[in-house]
Amino acid sequence: MTCLSKRISSYIAFLILFILSGCGVGSIYNASYYSETALEERLYRVTFQGGRAPMTGDLCLLRCAEVTLEANNDYFQVVDSESGSSIRSFPSHYPFHRHQVHTDPFVDDLSFVTKTIRLSKVKPTTGFAYEASVVKSSLMRKYNINSKK
Repeated sequence: MTCLSKRISSYIAFLILFILSGCGVGSIYNASYYSETALEERLYRVTFQGGRAPMTGDLCLLRCAEVTLEANNDYFQVVDSESGSSIRSFPSHYPFHRHQVHTDPFVDDLSFVTKTIRLSKVKPTTGFAYEASVVKSSLMRKYNINSKK
Protein backbone atom coordinates (compact mmCIF):
# COMPACT_ATOMS: atom_id res chain seq x y z
CA MET A 1 0.00 0.00 0.00
CA THR A 2 1.42 3.34 -1.00
CA CYS A 3 1.65 6.35 1.22
CA LEU A 4 -1.06 8.11 -0.78
CA SER A 5 -3.53 5.23 -0.45
CA LYS A 6 -2.87 5.06 3.32
CA ARG A 7 -3.69 8.76 3.59
CA ILE A 8 -6.86 8.36 1.56
CA SER A 9 -7.96 5.38 3.69
CA SER A 10 -7.38 7.25 6.93
CA TYR A 11 -9.14 10.35 5.52
CA ILE A 12 -12.20 8.26 4.56
CA ALA A 13 -12.26 6.60 8.01
CA PHE A 14 -12.11 10.03 9.65
CA LEU A 15 -14.98 11.31 7.50
CA ILE A 16 -17.15 8.32 8.37
CA LEU A 17 -16.50 8.79 12.10
CA PHE A 18 -17.18 12.53 11.82
CA ILE A 19 -20.50 11.97 10.05
CA LEU A 20 -21.61 9.32 12.54
CA SER A 21 -20.66 11.47 15.53
CA GLY A 22 -23.40 13.97 14.62
CA CYS A 23 -26.17 11.36 14.90
CA GLY A 24 -26.56 11.31 18.69
CA VAL A 25 -29.54 11.76 20.96
CA GLY A 26 -28.73 15.43 21.42
CA SER A 27 -29.76 16.06 17.84
CA ILE A 28 -33.37 15.03 18.60
CA TYR A 29 -33.63 16.69 21.99
CA ASN A 30 -35.07 20.05 20.96
CA ALA A 31 -38.38 21.91 21.06
CA SER A 32 -39.70 20.24 17.92
CA TYR A 33 -39.85 16.91 19.80
CA TYR A 34 -41.32 17.97 23.15
CA SER A 35 -44.16 20.11 24.41
CA GLU A 36 -45.74 21.03 27.71
CA THR A 37 -49.04 22.47 28.80
CA ALA A 38 -49.83 24.11 32.14
CA LEU A 39 -53.03 22.52 33.44
CA GLU A 40 -53.16 24.26 36.81
CA GLU A 41 -50.78 26.40 38.83
CA ARG A 42 -48.26 23.61 39.51
CA LEU A 43 -49.64 20.86 37.28
CA TYR A 44 -48.16 20.28 33.81
CA ARG A 45 -48.59 17.78 31.01
CA VAL A 46 -45.26 17.06 29.26
CA THR A 47 -44.91 15.07 26.04
CA PHE A 48 -41.84 13.84 24.18
CA GLN A 49 -42.28 12.29 20.75
CA GLY A 50 -39.50 10.55 18.84
CA GLY A 51 -36.68 8.13 19.39
CA ARG A 52 -37.04 4.59 20.72
CA ALA A 53 -37.97 3.15 24.11
CA PRO A 54 -36.56 3.54 26.75
CA MET A 55 -34.85 6.68 25.43
CA THR A 56 -38.21 8.36 24.70
CA GLY A 57 -39.25 7.95 28.35
CA ASP A 58 -35.92 9.24 29.60
CA LEU A 59 -36.08 12.33 27.40
CA CYS A 60 -39.64 13.03 28.56
CA LEU A 61 -38.40 12.76 32.14
CA LEU A 62 -35.55 15.17 31.28
CA ARG A 63 -38.06 17.70 29.94
CA CYS A 64 -40.15 17.26 33.11
CA ALA A 65 -37.07 18.18 35.15
CA GLU A 66 -36.41 21.24 32.97
CA VAL A 67 -40.03 22.41 33.27
CA THR A 68 -39.79 22.02 37.05
CA LEU A 69 -36.59 24.06 37.28
CA GLU A 70 -37.87 26.74 34.86
CA ALA A 71 -40.90 27.20 37.15
CA ASN A 72 -38.53 27.73 40.14
CA ASN A 73 -39.43 24.41 41.76
CA ASP A 74 -37.12 21.66 42.94
CA TYR A 75 -39.24 18.47 42.90
CA PHE A 76 -41.85 16.87 40.71
CA GLN A 77 -44.17 13.91 41.07
CA VAL A 78 -45.54 11.97 38.12
CA VAL A 79 -49.30 11.73 38.71
CA ASP A 80 -50.17 10.17 35.33
CA SER A 81 -48.16 8.65 32.52
CA GLU A 82 -48.92 7.18 29.13
CA SER A 83 -46.82 5.91 26.27
CA GLY A 84 -47.35 4.47 22.86
CA SER A 85 -46.83 5.25 19.23
CA SER A 86 -48.66 7.16 16.59
CA ILE A 87 -48.55 6.43 12.91
CA ARG A 88 -47.89 9.42 10.73
CA SER A 89 -48.15 9.27 6.95
CA PHE A 90 -46.37 11.49 4.50
CA PRO A 91 -47.98 12.56 1.22
CA SER A 92 -45.79 11.92 -1.74
CA HIS A 93 -45.47 13.37 -5.22
CA TYR A 94 -44.67 10.74 -7.81
CA PRO A 95 -43.07 12.25 -10.92
CA PHE A 96 -45.04 10.00 -13.25
CA HIS A 97 -48.44 11.14 -11.86
CA ARG A 98 -48.12 14.77 -12.96
CA HIS A 99 -47.92 16.33 -9.48
CA GLN A 100 -50.85 14.47 -7.97
CA VAL A 101 -50.56 14.04 -4.21
CA HIS A 102 -50.94 10.48 -2.98
CA THR A 103 -51.51 9.78 0.69
CA ASP A 104 -50.08 6.95 2.78
CA PRO A 105 -47.18 5.79 0.62
CA PHE A 106 -44.72 6.46 3.45
CA VAL A 107 -45.57 5.67 7.06
CA ASP A 108 -43.55 6.60 10.14
CA ASP A 109 -44.14 5.04 13.56
CA LEU A 110 -43.43 7.71 16.21
CA SER A 111 -43.16 6.66 19.82
CA PHE A 112 -44.30 9.10 22.48
CA VAL A 113 -44.38 9.43 26.25
CA THR A 114 -46.67 11.85 28.08
CA LYS A 115 -46.38 12.57 31.79
CA THR A 116 -48.59 14.72 33.97
CA ILE A 117 -46.45 16.16 36.75
CA ARG A 118 -47.09 18.10 39.94
CA LEU A 119 -44.36 20.60 40.87
CA SER A 120 -43.19 21.39 44.39
CA LYS A 121 -40.60 23.63 46.01
CA VAL A 122 -40.09 21.17 48.88
CA LYS A 123 -39.90 17.39 48.82
CA PRO A 124 -43.44 16.00 49.16
CA THR A 125 -44.06 13.91 52.28
CA THR A 126 -46.22 11.35 50.47
CA GLY A 127 -45.51 9.43 47.29
CA PHE A 128 -42.36 9.33 45.21
CA ALA A 129 -40.83 12.58 44.02
CA TYR A 130 -37.97 13.26 41.62
CA GLU A 131 -35.37 15.89 42.44
CA ALA A 132 -35.32 17.87 39.20
CA SER A 133 -31.67 18.97 39.25
CA VAL A 134 -30.47 15.39 39.83
CA VAL A 135 -32.66 14.00 37.04
CA LYS A 136 -31.53 16.71 34.64
CA SER A 137 -27.81 16.30 35.23
CA SER A 138 -28.02 12.49 35.21
CA LEU A 139 -29.93 12.21 31.94
CA MET A 140 -27.92 14.93 30.19
CA ARG A 141 -24.77 13.05 31.12
CA LYS A 142 -26.26 9.67 30.08
CA TYR A 143 -27.22 10.92 26.61
CA ASN A 144 -24.33 13.38 26.23
CA ILE A 145 -26.60 16.40 25.77
CA ASN A 146 -25.05 19.83 26.15
CA SER A 147 -26.88 22.33 28.31
CA LYS A 148 -28.96 24.87 26.37
CA LYS A 149 -28.28 27.49 29.00
